[in-house]
This record gives sequence, structure tokens and C-alpha cells, in this order.
Amino acid sequence: MRSIFLGVALLLTTATFAQKDELKTLKKIYSKDKVSERDLEKYNVAMISLEYLAKEKTDKAYSVFYKTAYPIVEFTSKGESATMDDKMRLLTQDYIQKYGNALNGVIAIEQKEQDKDYYELLLIQKRIAANLITDLAYKFNEQKKFKEASEMFYNLYLFDKETKGRSLENAAITSFQSEDYKLAEKRYKELLNSDYLNNGVEYYAKSIANDSDAYFETKEERLKSIGTGLYANPRDVKMITKKPGFYRTYAALVLENGDAEKAKKVFAEARNMFPDDADLKADEAKFYYNLGFNELKEDKVIVDEINANLDNRDTYDKLMIRRRAIFKKALPFFEKAYEIMPSDGDSKKLMNMCYDVLDMKDKIIK
Repeated sequence: MRSIFLGVALLLTTATFAQKDELKTLKKIYSKDKVSERDLEKYNVAMISLEYLAKEKTDKAYSVFYKTAYPIVEFTSKGESATMDDKMRLLTQDYIQKYGNALNGVIAIEQKEQDKDYYELLLIQKRIAANLITDLAYKFNEQKKFKEASEMFYNLYLFDKETKGRSLENAAITSFQSEDYKLAEKRYKELLNSDYLNNGVEYYAKSIANDSDAYFETKEERLKSIGTGLYANPRDVKMITKKPGFYRTYAALVLENGDAEKAKKVFAEARNMFPDDADLKADEAKFYYNLGFNELKEDKVIVDEINANLDNRDTYDKLMIRRRAIFKKALPFFEKAYEIMPSDGDSKKLMNMCYDVLDMKDKIIK
């Protein structure tokens, strides 16, 4: 019996050592700036072995990470011969999100371990991956390939929502610039509901060199920069202060995509949250004014027909009924626009015109 237990213990020990060897190999190759074909082969073998050997939760997390990281290592092995197509194949939305989640998992583990060098390396690798996506996003933006830029900015946001919230904002803006208004509506809706916009903070400090505002992704990054003596006067901006402006764009997109009723709800929701925002009020008033004005688009044609049929009583009466009908439909929009912004002379003028045509002269506002 004793020999059986010894045998079991020996097998477990051998598996543990083998597992450590796999981790050591993967760690070493993943850490390299240049990866050879031979390294790639060794990485692949060790990755498959670790997937089989990993039993503990921590080891499984490493197994998932190194397996997920394989395309990154493969990309690294191409060095300067890597093409734009190689980058595009690598930086897909699905892959970036998976890689970011796996990387964050092992960063959390390594933060508690003794090997601080590897922890720092993982953070560097995370920055390298983020920079790769960032560079591509801005390159597309410079080339006015706004839809591709939007996808890359969105991928960057998915890769690191904690510090790359601004990329969701950029993804929304560039989707609008691409004139893909369905996608833009989707992006702005996500932006409005995001933790980044509702609870996020942007960190700024003044550059000593030129007195301009510099943006920092984290408070820690800003603190280090101030410590160099190159920056001063730190300033925090709560992201929620930008929300009314994003609501205005979102409502315009909803209307552009043909849903006026939804746009009304968006404006109502926004005004409920920000009742004193002057720009939001102006946009909502303009929105209702345009809805009313659109109802009156036939008026000139009808008036011309009325003038041409002054001697034809039957036709004249029918045309007057038609005219009153369109003014009746338009009136609530002008009333709403005037209610929101009484200082708007155009809304007041057309509202009074509706009252006049509809024989509601007692309501005319002087």
C-alpha cells in the first residue's frame, strides 16, 4: 500500500514540475521583444501542454491567457514584415476583448506574487497592445476612414474600459463622421449609458512649457508628471458635464434615423436631467419648431390653389378645410417650441399664425 501512495505522490510531483516548466517557457517567450520561428514552435507546444496539465484556478487562468496571447506572439514573430492586413486580422473586436480580459486576469494574479518584474512587464505589454490599437485608430482617422477608426476606438474601449473610456467617446464621434447614422445612434446610446460618462473623471494639468491643458488617463499618471516639474495646477472634470451635448447629438441621430417619437422621449429625458442647460433647450425647441414647420410644407401650394379658385366656392371651401387641417397638426409643435423657449420669435410667429388660421385669435400672443 505504501508503494502505491509513493507512486501517486511521484506522479503528482512530476506533473507539477512539468507544469512549472511549461509556465516558465511561455513566460520567457511572451516576454521577448523578438520571437523566432523556433520560439513560436516551443510556445505552441508549451501552451498545449499547459492546457492539459492546468488543474488549479490560477494555472487555468494562465493557460487561458497564454492561449489567448498566441496570436500576439505570432504577430510579434513577424517583426517589421507585419503588414496592415496582419494588424487588422489581429485587432478584431472579439479578439481584443478576450485578450484584454485574459491579460487583466493574470495582471491581478501577478500583482500579488513576488515576481514584480513580470507584473511590470505585463503592464507594459498591456500598454503596447493599447498603443497598437490607438495608433491604428488615429491613422484611420487621419485618412478620414471614419468607420474603420470608429471600430478601432471601440475595440480600444473594450480592451480597457477602466482607463480607455475616452475611446468610446471617440468611437461615437467617428461613427457620426462616417455618416453611418444607425451605428452612430448605437454608439451614442452606449456612451450615454456608460460608467465612463456617468461616473468618470478626466484628469488635466497645465504644461509649464506652453501653459496648455494636458490630458492624463489616470490620476497616478498625472501625479507622476507633476512630480517631474513639467506640469502644475491639476484640474478634474466630471464627465457627466458633457452629457447634455451627447444627448443633443443622440436625439438628432434618432430623428435622422426616422423615429420622431423616440427623439421626443430622448429630449424629455435629457431635459428632466438637465433642466437648465441652455443649449439643450435651444435644440429641443428647434426640434419641435422643425416638426411644426414640416407639417406646413404644403401651405404655399394650397394657398396658390385657393387664390386660383376664389370664384369656385366648392373647391375653395375644400382647400380651406385642408389648410386648417395642416395648421391644426402643426400647432402643438409650435406651442411646445414656444413653451420651451419663449424668447424664440420664429416659434411665436408661426404659433400665432396657426391661431389666426384656426380662428383662435383670443390665444394670439402679442
